[in-house]
Amino acid sequence: MNRFKQRLAGRRRVLIVAAAAVATVAMLISAGCGGALPATGNVSNSGAQALIKDGVRIVDVRTVSEFEAGHIPGAENVPLDQLSVEMASWDTAEPILVYCAVGSRSIDAMRILNDAGFESVYNLQNGIAAWDGDVTTDDAGPAATGIAPSISGLPVMYEFYTDW
Repeated sequence: MNRFKQRLAGRRRVLIVAAAAVATVAMLISAGCGGALPATGNVSNSGAQALIKDGVRIVDVRTVSEFEAGHIPGAENVPLDQLSVEMASWDTAEPILVYCAVGSRSIDAMRILNDAGFESVYNLQNGIAAWDGDVTTDDAGPAATGIAPSISGLPVMYEFYTDW
């Protein structure tokens, strides 16, 4: 009879551990649902678009000329070398999505923001080069740059310093 009690006690322990594991997994799954933001770090295009829908602050860390050539609508331009000054006035609890041209400067920006105590910082993987959403420009058109299109409407290539 003693053996029977030992087996029963062992099975109870296994059942208790299994029930605790199932409860923990269920709790984690339910916490992940319900509109919570994903874990901070790199996000794909679809992840970035979901963050934008949730009202994340969008920060483009490219140069002013890169930003003017095309950026994600609603983004603010804070070149990487100016980030430390600009972020001083930001709320550290506000979620921030950073991006650059291909993802290297924005990784640096993400680290800077995380080191400064920002809680939710996201980096758009591969930058705007891989972005598949809308892009807007601050350019007023060809007249603003002084470059007029060719009569055919096709781009014109100019070559300088040619040894002819």
